[in-house]
Amino acid sequence: GRMAEEMQDEEPDSPLKVKLSKLAGMISTFGYIGAVVIAVMYMGYFVVSAGGVGPYLAAGTTEVIKDVIEAVSLAIVIIVCAVPEGLPLMISLVLMQNTSKMLDHNVLVRKAEGIETAGSLNILFSDKTGTITKGHLEVVEFFTADGISIPLSELPSHGKIKGLLDLAIGKNTQSMFDAEGRVIGGNATDQALVKYLGADILKKLDATYTVTQSQSFNSANKFSQAQLRELDKTFYKGAPEKFLAVSGKYLSLNGDIHVIDAKQLSAKIDELAGRSMRVLAFGYSDKEMTQDQINSDTTVIGFFGIRDDVRPEAREAIAEVQSAGIQVVMITGDRLETAVAIAKDAGLLKNQDDVALTSSQLSKLSDDEVKKIIPRIRVIARALPTDKSRMVRLCQEMNLVVGMTGDGVNDSPALKRADVGFAMGSGTEAAKEAGKIVILDDNFKSIKDAIWYGRTIYHNILKFCKFQLVINVAAVVVSAVAPFFGVEEPLKVTHLLFVNLVMDGLGAIMLGNEPAREHYMAETPRRRDESIVSKAMMVQIVTMGIWLTALSFAFLKLPFFNQFFATTEQKLSAYFVLFIWCALFNGFNVRDEGFAIFKGLNENTGFLKVFATIILVQAAIVNAGLIPATSWVGSMFSCVPFGPAGWCVVAVLAVTMIPVDLLRKVLSRSA
Repeated sequence: GRMAEEMQDEEPDSPLKVKLSKLAGMISTFGYIGAVVIAVMYMGYFVVSAGGVGPYLAAGTTEVIKDVIEAVSLAIVIIVCAVPEGLPLMISLVLMQNTSKMLDHNVLVRKAEGIETAGSLNILFSDKTGTITKGHLEVVEFFTADGISIPLSELPSHGKIKGLLDLAIGKNTQSMFDAEGRVIGGNATDQALVKYLGADILKKLDATYTVTQSQSFNSANKFSQAQLRELDKTFYKGAPEKFLAVSGKYLSLNGDIHVIDAKQLSAKIDELAGRSMRVLAFGYSDKEMTQDQINSDTTVIGFFGIRDDVRPEAREAIAEVQSAGIQVVMITGDRLETAVAIAKDAGLLKNQDDVALTSSQLSKLSDDEVKKIIPRIRVIARALPTDKSRMVRLCQEMNLVVGMTGDGVNDSPALKRADVGFAMGSGTEAAKEAGKIVILDDNFKSIKDAIWYGRTIYHNILKFCKFQLVINVAAVVVSAVAPFFGVEEPLKVTHLLFVNLVMDGLGAIMLGNEPAREHYMAETPRRRDESIVSKAMMVQIVTMGIWLTALSFAFLKLPFFNQFFATTEQKLSAYFVLFIWCALFNGFNVRDEGFAIFKGLNENTGFLKVFATIILVQAAIVNAGLIPATSWVGSMFSCVPFGPAGWCVVAVLAVTMIPVDLLRKVLSRSA
């Protein structure tokens, strides 16, 4: 019930949504304030031109109303120019384009915003089994409670112990063999034990003994139990400490019962844990099964050491994720000693200051005490599902972007509450439903790839914002200032619609498929509340916006350019082409923050295709008047054909966008 209640909590806004909300608010404020100011200035311009308020009003009400309509129309145009209506469309396009790519990396994106959020992670809580380790558990050692180990091959010679072990495994498991001899069902531990037992023994046990009642393993009790009718005994398997807390008896190799030396046994368990082994205890009781409890008369049969080696690719992936500034914390149900050994092998525990603690130690700390040590935590052992939810909540209170992995039903609340939940492909449907991303192969390397592509998507969104905002800034300034220089509507309403509709959607296709770069994983994580427009990004937008504005007025007002056009209509048509072409060439500038603006075009063929398509479509619009049947298109866009010389001039001016931005980059690096 508590879990169901937790699942009703609203998911936190993604970092991208938070950043875009800030950007939208900033742009809207700029647009609306600018529109009002320009409208007022425009009216003031009319009044001053008339010689004062009195002479202006004397011109008549009709003239005043006409001017007010012009001023309001200009204000509306400025708002249309300022607000990037295509931004939500572009975000959706970029996210969806990249989700399909992720399938090649065994990453299934269930919720599109999850992949971008993965790139913003500050801290990642990862399961161990199958994610950091191979997920193929193997029984490698047996020992009795007096610390004596015997090879597995010699275990059958100790008949009493072997017989009881077979019952504790074969009649106390969720796993079985299928018709093809494969082990199915249950968790990885159950499967490893049943594989060790063998199909013949399991079949014989099933035919001989009947389970009257049972309780499967759960993360709270950390043991399972089953009562057999024929023997009137209850058999247990689970965490050693659960047995030692209630039992003081064990079977020796010769089948006698002795008193457990807890100190000697703990040393043996610690030795195996230090060799990255998980230790599992087995026992039996002559009493009836008690729910959620190991009977006090339980006799310990022995212990198995089970090992799951670290994936080689996981070591590399963890190192890459850590170099990206993301803190990785391993959460496991293993003993602390086992977890620490595996964490060291995986490269999680490196320094003396790194913290590894158990669930019980964590529960004794207050929220404030946990927050103080969170930056140093690397391992949480014997973890409960409630620990996952608590850690997610505390990290989010610290304004960290949190990633959480999980595979069980109990993990669902933590997966949903996390900024991005990574559900394992081998996990339950409940976990997959709660997570934003499903890791199909349960591999930490795939999580690393999801983070890498998440950062790539964010960079592509930034590229589009720089591309689009330069257009918007220039369009606003040109539309606002041009009337004061005697140029009425240099960009017509249809021109602005072309900019806002065509350039937004196609611009998303141009820049949304930009390839992933290795250096993205060397960057530090972004804060949740960090503005999407950085100082460097603002400098680029303003610089290129000013240059495009300067080009616009130079083209519109300098007499030099008149010689290339027969009429004013031709020149204004050419300006429409110039404005769009400048934006297109600026697309190369935003592809790279350095000088490799033409690198990787073969990996993003859509860029050049869209580039060429927009140029051809615009050429068709401008030259539509040459064919009587399509002349209406030119009229709709207020465009008339002009000569080859005019096209050459437009091309030369538009190309200047590239060297100007390269110069800006040189100056910014030398500053």
